Amino acid sequence: MNLKLPQSMRITKAREYARIFKQGKHTHGKFWQIISTPSENNNSTLGLAISKKIHKRAVDRNLLKRLARETFRLNQDNLKSVDLVVMKKNYTKADNRILTADLQSLFSKVSQ
Repeated sequence: MNLKLPQSMRITKAREYARIFKQGKHTHGKFWQIISTPSENNNSTLGLAISKKIHKRAVDRNLLKRLARETFRLNQDNLKSVDLVVMKKNYTKADNRILTADLQSLFSKVSQ
């Protein structure tokens, strides 16, 4: 049983990020920001942009990335064919449940 997010559902190339940043629609939550654009293929893909400005320690940035990937993986059936870049808005100490709930609400806004 493999619960890993497959490589085909990840945004990995700089030109893909550039296209989404240029053409995408911004959706804001309390803790997260999502840039979304219709997908060029039939499945949803996820890209992450967590900067050092937000969290200095790599451990904290990696935790946020894992949280975002897992939330995306669990909600990918509800998302239509869309490319997403998830970014953390600012440095705030918040519980993982609160961060996950905020991200899930943004995913539901994007899917409408």
